[in-house]
Amino acid sequence: MSFSQVCETFGLRRSRVRRWVLAGILKPVIRHGRGRSRAMLFNRGEVSELVYGYCEACGGGYKRSTLKQRFCSPACRKRYHYRTRSRSK
Repeated sequence: MSFSQVCETFGLRRSRVRRWVLAGILKPVIRHGRGRSRAMLFNRGEVSELVYGYCEACGGGYKRSTLKQRFCSPACRKRYHYRTRSRSK
């Protein structure tokens, strides 16, 4: 997938994808050309792993708003922390 296809298919901002590439989180499979105008091709599976995740509480899939997000909703996050804290006591 090209850079523009990644943005259109997954509904991402160009700046977010650029930051992932510069940080080394998303690595292009192929780079064509030199300089700023070079074309980059990405693996669809790697992009979808960054964009989508599975909730640790309910196991449901969701679209992440940040890379650190672990739960699909605040209710699942509260439920998960309530369960883990009640077990330790």
